[in-house]
Amino acid sequence: MKKKWTIFIFACIFSIFFLQKPVQAEELSPEYQEGYVQKGDGCYYVVSWCKGYEENDNRSIYGEFCFPDSYQEGETYPVVIFCHQNMGSHKSFKNPGWLQDLAAQGYIGYCFDFSGGTEAPNCLSTDLDYEESTDETQVADLNALISFVKDQPFCDSENIYLLGGSRGGRDVALAAPSHNEDIAGIILLYAALADETLMEKSTGYTGDALLIHGLNDQAVPYTASIEALETLYNESNSELLLLSGKKAVHSFDGVQPDLKAIAVDKVLEFLDRHIELSKNTK
Repeated sequence: MKKKWTIFIFACIFSIFFLQKPVQAEELSPEYQEGYVQKGDGCYYVVSWCKGYEENDNRSIYGEFCFPDSYQEGETYPVVIFCHQNMGSHKSFKNPGWLQDLAAQGYIGYCFDFSGGTEAPNCLSTDLDYEESTDETQVADLNALISFVKDQPFCDSENIYLLGGSRGGRDVALAAPSHNEDIAGIILLYAALADETLMEKSTGYTGDALLIHGLNDQAVPYTASIEALETLYNESNSELLLLSGKKAVHSFDGVQPDLKAIAVDKVLEFLDRHIELSKNTK
């Protein structure tokens, strides 16, 4: 009898913590509420929900801006929007330190949760379930986020960049052709573009792209990035960085700090070059 009660109690606990639907925004703890500030190393994060944009049917998107400690109110800064992979979240780029690394060089980053971007309760953008999330809904979220970022008083509208990993990289590639006038460049990390139909849907972007891929990627072959460079971005000043070695796997930046450091340096080089270019054209 005691064993049966133990099993029953465990089942109840499991259903409470693992089978419940993600909580709604108004039920979230204070650290996920609008305006909550968290200190980082040389930077600070501010919770900023994207709400009320027609591009994604007014879905509410949870996100955090990462400001450098040197941030001055009244100044404008280049902004990088970080798009997480399938089953990821805003933490996919925040925890490995991507936003912090860019903030150290004067960039503002924005990480967020796609609507229904993961099955786990840590997805805070809950207007869609995971099963309802598609390429179309995620591109719509990204469309809304570009408008949201442009509306921020600290945003240098001439220097908005999109950075995505895996499925997030695919979303960036799909969204970019509609934003040739809105974004200054795109960065695709091991982008999930290994499909002819996806390539066709991603045509039309005229700006520069930086592609980074590991040669030992078993989830998305590095040849997908080679094909993307040759097919989608061959008429611009785009470039591809291939990382070698056994550690150059899919999502390497989350597990291999040495390779992530190489990728960060390349991204900063790409961003700095375009910032300088924008200064010279003003």
